[in-house]
Amino acid sequence: FAADPFVRWVVERPGRSAERTAAARRRYLRLVLERLVLPHGEVWMDEGARAAALWVAPGGWDLPLGEQLRLLPTVARVVGWRRLPRMAYASAAIEEGRPPAFWYLALVATREAARGQGLGRAVLAPVLERCDVEGELALLETSKRKNLGWYRRLGFEERRHVDLGEGAPPVWSLVREPAER
Repeated sequence: FAADPFVRWVVERPGRSAERTAAARRRYLRLVLERLVLPHGEVWMDEGARAAALWVAPGGWDLPLGEQLRLLPTVARVVGWRRLPRMAYASAAIEEGRPPAFWYLALVATREAARGQGLGRAVLAPVLERCDVEGELALLETSKRKNLGWYRRLGFEERRHVDLGEGAPPVWSLVREPAER
């Protein structure tokens, strides 16, 4: 995720060394994985650990206030105390207008050398198939315009385009309706 526009915006700071930026990126990804996904969702990987999809189950992204407050020090270490209000605004703007229930694709990644082999599609398939069977929506946000076509081929449709301003990358919210059976 070193090249992901949103992750870069979250962790990069003027004057922050590459080493400290990489450490902040690891803290951010660890936060997403350990504190948001694992307690409330699922991780799917291929056998060679070349691709992974991190999903949050319906309702799992809506954290109680107490849990949000417990996450605050970790978030502050990633984004910096001065940027917390800006990050809170960004989170609220991104989450505005989301449907009431959905499987949330928090992250999907394929190692660069393994791209183009269908691994990303394969690690998404178990939850997308479950969404179809159970009649659930799937939702994701991306800040990479070039990924929109790939997500559309998987059945996702753009619902919102969020401009966070102040040097932040745009964010697209995409939803996949369950396939009719």
